Amino acid sequence: MNYSKLESSILYEKEASFVAVLEDDEAAEDDDKDASLLRGRHDSSSSSSSSSLDDQDVDNQLIDRADILNYDRYKMLRDGQQQEDVDPAVLQELEGRYLTSPGPNLEQKVPSALPNLRATQSLTSMCQLECGLGRCQLDAAAGVPRCLCPLGRGGRYCHPGVHIETARFHGSSWVGFSPLREAYRDVQLTLEFKPEGGEGVLLVSGENDDLSGDFMAAVLVGAYVEFRWDCGSGAGSVRSPEAVTLGEWNRLTVYRHRWDVWLQLNDGHHVQGRSEGLFSRITFREPLYVGGSNNLTSLAPRLGVTDGLRGCVRRLQVNDHVYRFRRSDPLREPNLSADYAALDGWGITECIGDACSEVECQHGGKCVASTPPPPTALHNQSSHTTPTPPPFFAPPTPTPTCLCPLGYSGEYCEKQLNLEVPSFNGSSHLVFPALGGSVLSWLEVELVFRAASTEGVLLYEGHRSDGTGDFIALTIAQAHVLFTIDLGSGVLTLRSEYPIRPGVWHWARVSRTGRRAWLYVDDQPVVSGLTPGGFTMLSLSHPLYLGGVPPTSATQPILPAALPFTGCVQKLALNGRPVHLVSGAVSGSNVASCDHPCSQRPCDNGGVCDPHGASYSCRCPLGFKDAHCQSRVVTQAATPSFSGRSFLKYDDPEILKRVSGDKLHLWLRFRSEAPDGLLMWAGEGHITSSLGGLLGPPPGDSLTLGLQDGRLSLSYNLGSGFAHLTYNNTGRLDDGQWHTVRLSRYEREARVWVDGGEVGVVLAPGDLVQLNLDSALFIGGREVTPRSSGSMPGLRGCVADLTLATDYHVDLITQAAAGQNIDYC
Repeated sequence: MNYSKLESSILYEKEASFVAVLEDDEAAEDDDKDASLLRGRHDSSSSSSSSSLDDQDVDNQLIDRADILNYDRYKMLRDGQQQEDVDPAVLQELEGRYLTSPGPNLEQKVPSALPNLRATQSLTSMCQLECGLGRCQLDAAAGVPRCLCPLGRGGRYCHPGVHIETARFHGSSWVGFSPLREAYRDVQLTLEFKPEGGEGVLLVSGENDDLSGDFMAAVLVGAYVEFRWDCGSGAGSVRSPEAVTLGEWNRLTVYRHRWDVWLQLNDGHHVQGRSEGLFSRITFREPLYVGGSNNLTSLAPRLGVTDGLRGCVRRLQVNDHVYRFRRSDPLREPNLSADYAALDGWGITECIGDACSEVECQHGGKCVASTPPPPTALHNQSSHTTPTPPPFFAPPTPTPTCLCPLGYSGEYCEKQLNLEVPSFNGSSHLVFPALGGSVLSWLEVELVFRAASTEGVLLYEGHRSDGTGDFIALTIAQAHVLFTIDLGSGVLTLRSEYPIRPGVWHWARVSRTGRRAWLYVDDQPVVSGLTPGGFTMLSLSHPLYLGGVPPTSATQPILPAALPFTGCVQKLALNGRPVHLVSGAVSGSNVASCDHPCSQRPCDNGGVCDPHGASYSCRCPLGFKDAHCQSRVVTQAATPSFSGRSFLKYDDPEILKRVSGDKLHLWLRFRSEAPDGLLMWAGEGHITSSLGGLLGPPPGDSLTLGLQDGRLSLSYNLGSGFAHLTYNNTGRLDDGQWHTVRLSRYEREARVWVDGGEVGVVLAPGDLVQLNLDSALFIGGREVTPRSSGSMPGLRGCVADLTLATDYHVDLITQAAAGQNIDYC
């Protein structure tokens, strides 16, 4: 098990050596208390004052001043100073407290390494089952033998591939997680369990494997829940006033703040307890065990029980983090944080009788028993007073839901779909790769959607697994479109001027450069603003979610709209480049097909349907044309015509080698009906429909020839920077007439002639002279046409007579490897 020490927790290690000074009154109070201790007089007044430290000051201290003062007294006593007036019993007490610590006892410490979790083996006589990697054990309650298997395995032979959603424990079972992080002072814990007996360990974690020193644990004793904890200077214990209900689901809620603990079982009374001593923070070096431990024998003296839990656990949440009873699998579940997945376990099985036990999802779907999250109650607590316990709510009844993989829908994922335009039903989402470093300084997101409600999360991506730090979100709240962004120094929310109409297609675009952000919605006035603080860079490292953040994700952000999106999305573009909503997604669930004309597959012969609001257009493959790609195009000796949404692609090595290298000679004829249009493009960077090739302009070398404002434009990059040339020696070229272009490049210098006119010359910067290609040559357009300000649309016109290297004539139709929307002139 690998573990990286958190930088934010290093200050809390035991052996750090720095001192925080308390207020004068409190320091005097501690001096009086220490003097009383050294004289051997422990009166009730000093004890009372020592336990009433001001929370505001204590919260800001890394150590208690009393610890330092007592430790200093102990050092002087140990070295033979001031012993003449000290009671020997007091010296022995101080020696027992400080002998094991070479320095002051700082209260939060971080493990330098994780222990090795291994199942404890026991004799299995009279048990004859063959259990593979597991072991056979007689189930005392059922009177039958069963196989206890390692985590991730199950069944008669402990076969692999078992994923537990709701775990059942059998008295000697357990699951181990990473040690608790950032929980040294405050812990808010929720556990839902269904016990079969009145004794057993619910959860336990501490500083040492035998629970010597700091620890906390929840156990069942006589059918009552007891929570026990020790901050290092005295144990505390609190017991539920009501007994658990055997055979039914119970909800345990515990809130601990330093010495104090509040506990409530189900919707009963909440009770409060307090631990002893001066220390108020708990060290967690050992794993967090649920349902038992890998060595219960050594824990029994402090826990009061000798067996693990018999029963089921369906939910464990600690400090807003939901734990899962399975190992992390980044390929299957990229949104599940490894920090809160199981590290190891023994003997757990799926809980029979749970909401999902009778549900069988087809085609790889997964059943989850979902419940709405309870309201959070801890917000902006003052550090001046001891916080009050949070309110508690009875849990709603969980309902089983099949989360279907992409391409399937239905109650049990039994329906296969044609996902041209995805539909989201409130439990759906799509996951795309993280934007990462491509949006550090600049970001543009475009979305075309049709909402079914006035609330919902359209898009979200964050930087941290706990939902804090940098993030972007596009949401709908009270029928207004909101763009929320945090660069790490404060949140900015932009709100559309007018509400949108559910059931109608809308267009939204957000753009951000540095701290400035803009929100465009349909034809509404643009809304802009500056993010607070001084940070200007945006760091996004977690997956991009479309349609909502799934409840099974470790990332649960706080957003203006908390509900997932319901409705349809027909277009997503990132940094000016469209992303295919299905093939571009890494994963997703419960995505259905929208009632859009594209869902009926109106384009024949392999044509691709492009939605445009409530209408559509077809992108026809090479050899077909018209509105539905039904008419064949004569391909022999034909002159191709381009519609602005067309292209021809060439990947023949004989063609590419005449375009790349240190020289190029090209001759072609064209005619154009529009002032802007791409004649030819070649360069590095494969054009794909996934996110990896769609963020920003293609990297590396490139050459672009086209029309801008009716003039011929040449742009090329040999690796040292772009060279640009606009040919102005003739009139406008968008007159619908045939024009001739000749292009010659030798190393850095390029020359252009149009219709035999004067030459235009341009020189590329830098020292590099080669044009390197690893993609293809495109004529008339490209597979993906960017919509950024510096890009060219496709040509609306014709291209003929392409010749390379003075004598290599290219048959534009028959030699094309692919094409789209090609007609003939």
